[in-house]
Amino acid sequence: MQHAPLYWQFIKIKLKAMTDYRSSFLIITFSKTLMWAVEVYVLWILIDRFQSIAGWSSYEVMLLFGLNLASYSLAGFFFYHPFVYLPKRIQSGEFDEMLTKPMNPFLYLLSREFSTGYFSNMGVAAFVVVLAFVKLDIRPDALDLLFLALVLLGGAMIQAAAFVFAAVPAFWITQSGSLSRLLNDFKGFIRYPLSAYHGFVQVMFTLVFPFAFINFYPAQYFLRKDDFLMFHPALQYLTPLIGLALFALAYRFWKFGINHYRSTGS
Repeated sequence: MQHAPLYWQFIKIKLKAMTDYRSSFLIITFSKTLMWAVEVYVLWILIDRFQSIAGWSSYEVMLLFGLNLASYSLAGFFFYHPFVYLPKRIQSGEFDEMLTKPMNPFLYLLSREFSTGYFSNMGVAAFVVVLAFVKLDIRPDALDLLFLALVLLGGAMIQAAAFVFAAVPAFWITQSGSLSRLLNDFKGFIRYPLSAYHGFVQVMFTLVFPFAFINFYPAQYFLRKDDFLMFHPALQYLTPLIGLALFALAYRFWKFGINHYRSTGS
């Protein structure tokens, strides 16, 4: 925590740059908002055509989309640029320079590469979640809102852990971008209810790649559904714990990678 004030200073620099180049920021924000709006519309057309998917109505599936996008956006603010572009920094030798700083390289990387490009994503996600709540007549009380915040935080930690896990192999295999793309493809499965897939896929996204905890299981808390497949209903409450455990494991993997890192000599 001693580096928190310094971390905040880095973020303020990024935010100030955003206000200094306001026109560029607004154009990028508008284009990304439009892109996500089109994606939401295409998803809506697909769902509306079939009326429901594995017993989940259109707005219930939209809630899955909103929870996934919201947690992805939260993780993206801090983790997308640092870890998606880590292989390139290792190849160029830029990462070696970061190791010379008198600060934890993990925190330094996060603070230096904070991204302002996810406000549009977060806005679209918030709109979709609120719309789903209204259309499904979900009226959350204070406890529900607190749980929603914890779910988004836990989901963001799961998404962040995926960024870290995909990037760390770059310490040994400099061309590791395919791992990031593979995990991103895997996350595409959770756009739809897990119950729509074969049992093997359900187990994989619950126990091996626990992406179902980002949206499928916690959504059942708000929807009061009983669609837990072969698993216990308690899973709807576990997103914050799964996120914390997975992120801790990802950080240990990062430390292992750092301890066995050999410079590319660039």
